[in-house]
Amino acid sequence: MQRHLLLFALLWMTTSLSAQMPDLRFFKEVEMRIDTSVFRWTEHQLQWQDESYLSFHYREETPVVEFRFFPIGRSVIENVTLLPSGDFELVDSIRLVNDDHYRFKVRFKSITNLDFLQLPLEVTSIYARQPYLLEFRLFPWTRTQVSFQSPVEELFIGEERVFELQTNNLDNIREQLNWSKKGEIPYRITKKDGRLLLHLLPDAVGMRLLSATFETRKPYLDSLRMPHYALPPLERDFTVKPAKLGFLKVRPGQFVLNDDIRGKGIEVELDYDAGLELEKTYRMEAQERPGGALVAELFTRSILGNGKLLCWLRLYDYHRRNKGYLYIKDGDFARFITNMDIMPEMKIDQISLQREGQSWKPGNQVYPGERVGIRIEGQELNRGSFRFEGLKQVEQDTIASTAEAQVFWARIPLDIIQQQVQIFNHDQPTGRALQIREYDRPRALDFITLQYGDEEVGLNAADRLLFVEENMDDILLSFHPGRIDSGMLHGPQHLKVEVEIRDQRNQLVDQRELPGFVVCPSPKSPRASFYKEQQCQTFDMSLNKFLRKKIYTLDLWSTVRVTIRHDEDHYGRGKGYSHTSEFVLYRSSSFDIDVSFPAGLVIKRLNEPGFGNLGGISMAMIAQFSFYKDKKINTPKPYKFGAGFLAFNAFNFSENNTNRDVGLVALASLYPIKTKYSSRLSFPLFAGGGYFLSEQKWFLLFGPGIRVRL
Repeated sequence: MQRHLLLFALLWMTTSLSAQMPDLRFFKEVEMRIDTSVFRWTEHQLQWQDESYLSFHYREETPVVEFRFFPIGRSVIENVTLLPSGDFELVDSIRLVNDDHYRFKVRFKSITNLDFLQLPLEVTSIYARQPYLLEFRLFPWTRTQVSFQSPVEELFIGEERVFELQTNNLDNIREQLNWSKKGEIPYRITKKDGRLLLHLLPDAVGMRLLSATFETRKPYLDSLRMPHYALPPLERDFTVKPAKLGFLKVRPGQFVLNDDIRGKGIEVELDYDAGLELEKTYRMEAQERPGGALVAELFTRSILGNGKLLCWLRLYDYHRRNKGYLYIKDGDFARFITNMDIMPEMKIDQISLQREGQSWKPGNQVYPGERVGIRIEGQELNRGSFRFEGLKQVEQDTIASTAEAQVFWARIPLDIIQQQVQIFNHDQPTGRALQIREYDRPRALDFITLQYGDEEVGLNAADRLLFVEENMDDILLSFHPGRIDSGMLHGPQHLKVEVEIRDQRNQLVDQRELPGFVVCPSPKSPRASFYKEQQCQTFDMSLNKFLRKKIYTLDLWSTVRVTIRHDEDHYGRGKGYSHTSEFVLYRSSSFDIDVSFPAGLVIKRLNEPGFGNLGGISMAMIAQFSFYKDKKINTPKPYKFGAGFLAFNAFNFSENNTNRDVGLVALASLYPIKTKYSSRLSFPLFAGGGYFLSEQKWFLLFGPGIRVRL
């Protein structure tokens, strides 16, 4: 007892020291073995964004990892269970090694692509009624290298060059689809066919420094054990030369083409060149040779004070920078080149959702606490910067995102208060939103127990025959709302109850379907205040209240069948759970008066030699006990015991009948031929002994008989 108190105090102290070990509670140390390295909680703990993690370095994408959990005290823990997760698969089940530590092995899926990595453990303690869910958080980090080995040292103004980079972890590099202008040479980073590509588009001549920064999915740790999600800049000098055709830059360089501005003049600035004539219209085509389709027209107006040329730009078709240059033509002859983006208007057509283990489906309804994929579909979406109001854990899937679809993974907060999650683009509302819906799904009926007499049984244990001896006053349905939203949210439960009563002959006595009712989760549920159900069932439900034939008036061997199921009118046909329990009023034995007619009895009078003659038809009136088979409904055992009177040879009226007598007897009767309960005629065998009153002699008897039940 003292040891248990000491362990409980130690557990309480460990729980209170949340700043040091906020998530372990039951464990003093955790070891993680990966490759040839060992990482320990006490040595490699990392604080990141107000959470504690076990940081570890990985090289392989799908490693097999061994975990060892060292408990504070073995007697505090009853059981430890590793819950299933989509992030790993169990290789070696959890086991207790020498009463010292719990050990198991898992194989992680692609670590680089796993977010919010953790081990969900369920710990059962002798000091807590409910299991404790321990979410042991992991913080993987790796060293990612990127190198540039191309011998090219010259670039041309306005000409896009693509170089292949070398890296030891392609999956960990994030794409940068938009042009970055942080350095002296604009660049962007893409992936194609398992290659990492660097796109360069110089916009100024001379010696220019490339300074490219690479964002990663998983960080590396510096000497102070601080995580960094950006690699050190990749720097290289290039000599940028003028283009073969004179490159003239248009400002601004991006335009949105719609029906309102198609063919209408837009005021732009163009780099000045003496080869351009004022007040003249030039064609802009996507090919250098003659006969190209008209993309835009450029009308030169005047020279500005800053040395630029003021022009009218009329747009007719779409164009992308990465599709090549635009040629400024005088007639069919190319004079200069330029480049710009002429894009359709950004538009959101629909929103699709993906839940774990499911495919994408159009819709916008999400539920509190779930992790869901959000795909915004439309056109020119890569120019957007989307934000979800009220969601903090949102990550963009840059690999799956395109101009036609932007993909995000988000965790909906369990305590989110708004009914809509507005979607913003550059802090401007898009008119689209995610609708917050409360869970309305059936839960296993483990939150209901049945009370009868002094007994209480859960539905899972009551899904069978329950034998109740002699009588039963009532059956109560008792509800435990705290279990409904435990572990997983389910919402209010819509239920129906059917009761059927049959007598000992299995004839229907009463049948009722109770009015549908609702059991709401406990007020401690994180979503309790958002459930809008009214008139929730909060007290025990008595079946006697709804029955014409009250349970306390039932005869022995009556059966009460109680079926509890989810309301199909609410959840849909075939959905939900159903449990049927049967209560049987039984007794192990009974006492009655039996009248039978033994015939051909063999009588052995004591102290007389030999056996007497077979007797004729006699009559016996016996007070006897009958016994019933266990776990069988009204099924008597094939024997009875009793005592009473025997009128020997009572129906032999011959003048020379000298054997007629009345005796006191104790009899055992055996019924070798099974008969139905409703049969009034049976053929027992009798054995016993007694005392003849007239002859004043003791005797033994054995023989068959005929039993008539009135």
